[in-house]
Amino acid sequence: MYQNVIRWWLTGILILVPFQYKIRKTVLDGHERLSNLIGYADEITIVVFLLFAIREFYKNRETFDRSYLILLIPIFIFTFSGLISGIVNSNKLMITILGSFDYIKNFLVIFIYSAFFREFSKLKRIFNLLLIVAVLIGVVALLQELWAMTSRYILQKDFDDMAGFFLGRKVITGVSWRFGIFRANSLMHNSNIMGLYCLLIFTIYLFTVRKVNFALLLSFVSGIFFSVSRIVYAGFVFVVGAQIFRRKGRKLLVVLAMIPIVILLFYMSTLPDFNVLELLNIPEFTKERYLAKKVPYRVYTRDKASEIWKDHPFWGIGPGMYGGIISIKFRSPIYNEYNFYPNAMKTLTAWQSIDIFWPQVLAEMGIIGSVSFAGLVIALFGILFICRQRATFYEMKGLFTGLAAYTMVILIYSMGSGLNITSIIFTYSAFVGMGLGCKGASQEENDKINPSCR
Repeated sequence: MYQNVIRWWLTGILILVPFQYKIRKTVLDGHERLSNLIGYADEITIVVFLLFAIREFYKNRETFDRSYLILLIPIFIFTFSGLISGIVNSNKLMITILGSFDYIKNFLVIFIYSAFFREFSKLKRIFNLLLIVAVLIGVVALLQELWAMTSRYILQKDFDDMAGFFLGRKVITGVSWRFGIFRANSLMHNSNIMGLYCLLIFTIYLFTVRKVNFALLLSFVSGIFFSVSRIVYAGFVFVVGAQIFRRKGRKLLVVLAMIPIVILLFYMSTLPDFNVLELLNIPEFTKERYLAKKVPYRVYTRDKASEIWKDHPFWGIGPGMYGGIISIKFRSPIYNEYNFYPNAMKTLTAWQSIDIFWPQVLAEMGIIGSVSFAGLVIALFGILFICRQRATFYEMKGLFTGLAAYTMVILIYSMGSGLNITSIIFTYSAFVGMGLGCKGASQEENDKINPSCR
């Protein structure tokens, strides 16, 4: 009985995480206790249900799949290196533990979901629910885009406040527009995250079906395109390219056709924001407003990370000391020691991240920790590859292939963002876990829920 309750909770949390931040900041503004409960729902789930997962693995220890060790060993090595780093730097034990946990917490989700989802039919039902969520997000993004573009280019009116429109956010001119296109955030709090979420669901869908539904495809692409995110675009190109190489046919011809698209994306990434009306010499908006130089926050935080790392090359300054939410909550002295610029500190406090992952790892964990974390990513690739080879039917094989492809997307976005984007990495890890849990599902079980895949 308790297993069913846990499954319901784990399903519900997957529906919650895409909207978690927006619910906290918009719906529950002024309700501090309930807001904090929603904000920490994912971490509470990890801590509490990991204990239940360990119990499940212990009950089934006779059939324990040793392939889990491929993930457990690098997680243990990374955690141990974080502990040593904290000791070397004489950091507080609590900060060291929480800082290390912040790195590995979402990977622990894999073990939780693998312990409680061992039937492909349950995985399929959850994915269908998230398909609905992704379609809703994509449709709302399309509506936001139509409204914004109509306001700017037809009504020729600018706007600064979309708080009343689909729970939107305060629009900051120059940030929410790029290449003359509005950066929709749909029902999520950030355009990049919206695009990455739609791309995640799109990737799993693309690799697990034989024939795509055009309406679903349109909603996914809407969320991806209207994010106007270079990271999302790069991930999309990679995923589509991986699918092309996976399928038989004229691969070379399609790849050649994609080359101009890739070139266009890279060219767009070099352009400043602009308004199409300016190109038509309609002076409703001033150039200064849209071409104003921005403070290169990521460049600054990356340089500071490099400065810290040079002083602590092997073990770093210790987990939880620079760049993440733990360093802010515990008021790390590192920012004062390295003369962190006040305006950058304000951004860091608001974003709770330096918004670039690998320099943070290097500064906090040094060479030892960075190599350990890279080993965890390699191990993740390895176990997905092994499971793909062992898969007995099309959908299961496609699931592991799609997750492997999206692992590359995660690496891409970690180059220009923080890693722990809950709606992305939690959902991704959940599907990895469910895939591992039911990797022994038979073709007969798949046929019962999806006869078209026979």
